[in-house]
Amino acid sequence: MHFFLQPFLIASWARPLFFVLQKRHVGVLLSALFSFQTFAQIVDNQCSNVVGVTTGAMKLSATAGCVPLRVVAQNTQTGSSNIRYIFEYKGGSPTTYMSAKDSAFTFSKVGIYTVMQLSEGSDGRPQRTCLTVTVQDTLPPFFQLAHCGNGKVRLGLPTHPNNRYDEYVVEWGDGNAAILNRLTTSYNYQYRDMTPRTVIVRGLHRVGGCGGRSKKTIAFEANARPATISKLEIIDPITAELTIENPNAIPLELFRQDGGGAFQTTGKTLTNATEKVKVLVDTNRLYCYKLKPLDVCLSEQESNTICTAFVRVIPEDEANTIVITPYLYLTDVKQSSVTRDGRTWWTPGKTDLFRLDKEAPCGRKSCYRLTIETNGGTVLSNTYCADPPIALCTSISNVYVAEAFTPNGDGINDVFEIKSENVTAPEMLVFDRWGKVVFQNSPSVIHWNGNIDGAPAPVGPYFYRIQLIDKVGRRFVKRGIVSLVR
Repeated sequence: MHFFLQPFLIASWARPLFFVLQKRHVGVLLSALFSFQTFAQIVDNQCSNVVGVTTGAMKLSATAGCVPLRVVAQNTQTGSSNIRYIFEYKGGSPTTYMSAKDSAFTFSKVGIYTVMQLSEGSDGRPQRTCLTVTVQDTLPPFFQLAHCGNGKVRLGLPTHPNNRYDEYVVEWGDGNAAILNRLTTSYNYQYRDMTPRTVIVRGLHRVGGCGGRSKKTIAFEANARPATISKLEIIDPITAELTIENPNAIPLELFRQDGGGAFQTTGKTLTNATEKVKVLVDTNRLYCYKLKPLDVCLSEQESNTICTAFVRVIPEDEANTIVITPYLYLTDVKQSSVTRDGRTWWTPGKTDLFRLDKEAPCGRKSCYRLTIETNGGTVLSNTYCADPPIALCTSISNVYVAEAFTPNGDGINDVFEIKSENVTAPEMLVFDRWGKVVFQNSPSVIHWNGNIDGAPAPVGPYFYRIQLIDKVGRRFVKRGIVSLVR
């Protein structure tokens, strides 16, 4: 028997049909439609036509139903004795099976089973007969429910392991119902008002007329919310991960925009309420992503748009320059921040694209990451790690000051000077043994030539105080003694 009910709706425009398929009548109709059985095919079937064995007779309390299914067998052959049963006969001689006197049995697994009754007739000859039992599953049907606007909803029955039923009865929660056949993948329904409804879908097996059920509640304002891409995270230079929030669990198609170009499909389809998907990216390009419903009923419910963002470091001697890419949809940006080693280091404005870092710790790399909060989701850039600037890690020990000098005009060590490539504007004061300043450098006189007021200074020790500022603005003071030797 092969026929399917076409999808039909019991609505106000079909009063006679509505009466037939009000909730209390659905079960009666389906029982009539599904009153037949399917016979199992077994190898070496010895249920009948066996030499020396006559045909018995029995009936079962149920030949089809849902798991767990309890079946009670009853002998209907007059004069039979020594009645026993094999409830899971799979072929071959029944002598290889353990038979049972108990006529009741519960099938706990889905399948098509052959029940064999063994007995002896009044003449003592062996008798046997078989009947088939079909045990169906009760998996809850998987369905999607989305609000298309103004009280119109779309119910979807996508391909799913739980959707193996012949028919589906949909109770819309307002007293109306519909029967959908197994070829139906989606169906529209119009509510008269925006009252929240609980929709129940019952899957029904044609054999046995039973199945599972599931339900969803649709609150129209909440279910009108489109899907969102709540996070875009750069995993490595060529990979990003998108976190998708799909409250209606409707089929969505992922689109990508390359720079300012048009959005193109990526070929990826997403259906779960929450899902993560990896996409290819390029540190030299800006990609943006958004979701569009596959269902034309929901075509206006596009998701937010979210774009990639990157951070990089330009190393320099005096400071590292941290550069961030401009966000493609600037008006969507709520706030941005850059972390250094996991702590907030910079909160750039919408148009800030770089900042100097003169405080990175020495002896290890510093790692930077950009976070952008948009109207729809969060963007996490790549993590960029860099060594500290060279000048930042130059200590005062790298500044050389001689312990003695010989201002005798031989061109060798004739002046007292500071030697360093990493300092600017050094200030030098030289004192005699009584603490009197005998020399102070200036932009025009950088080194002490060993004279005091134009005359050669006496030989001996002199005290000095040198104040230095390195290229990143740090200030050092060095004190010591220099010997003047002639």
